[in-house]
Amino acid sequence: MAPFDFAGKTTLVTGASSGLGAEFARQLAARGSDLVLVARSADRLEALAEDLRARHRVTVTTLPADLSLAGEVSRVAAFTAGTEVDVLVNDAGFGTYGPFAEIDAGRERELVAVNVDALVRLTHAVLPGMLARVRGGILNVASTIAFQPGTYQATYGASKAFVLSLSQALWAETRGTGVTVTALCPGPTRTGFVDALGSDVSHTAIYRRLAAPEPVVAAGLRTLDRGRAVVVPGWRLRIMATGGRLSPGWVSALISARMLRPADTKETAATR
Repeated sequence: MAPFDFAGKTTLVTGASSGLGAEFARQLAARGSDLVLVARSADRLEALAEDLRARHRVTVTTLPADLSLAGEVSRVAAFTAGTEVDVLVNDAGFGTYGPFAEIDAGRERELVAVNVDALVRLTHAVLPGMLARVRGGILNVASTIAFQPGTYQATYGASKAFVLSLSQALWAETRGTGVTVTALCPGPTRTGFVDALGSDVSHTAIYRRLAAPEPVVAAGLRTLDRGRAVVVPGWRLRIMATGGRLSPGWVSALISARMLRPADTKETAATR
């Protein structure tokens, strides 16, 4: 597949005020794409938009919205009805951390609303138009945690497994249509995600090292260019992802428990 010609096209990026979303906006603007940027922080969105307009002379529209609220998602979806979206980057998302029974249930519901429901609804909003035009791309940001149960990040891991599964299914459904769907599965990255967990995870094997966001975004766009279903940036992470797929779920869950265990949680022996 030839690389996407982003010049003069419009890309909608969620979670665009920081982290991977902001880096997607920068790299897409550098490739000539006009942008619609969605995130909660109006001030940060507009500051990024002003910088991208000045640097790359692209059109940037900001659309502040809290995607944990159904009405706000509806507003963004309605906006896409009047705007031809050529590429959708579903980056908005966040995680929780700790024993499931101790995590605030309201926060978990917000996580599912943003990571799963908003992504599905916005994909539904733009995909029919892409298919009618016989061109387009959807890049969904999943995670390497999608490949195995995420003990102590149970709901977050399950949400990213959903994103990975959905993306692969849609990739197969859209083959030969001129539209492609890609799941980007990064490992822990310097994006502000870890700080937003609200817990110190620096002691864990998973979050001890954080990757730079720039090559992660470049890998996602390169894979979208090639029309491939999934990308895991970095050979170490690819090996881990393969191991997660090949191991029985209960084994993977115990391994992730060791790698993500909170500092004040004692290990218990497996009895079954």
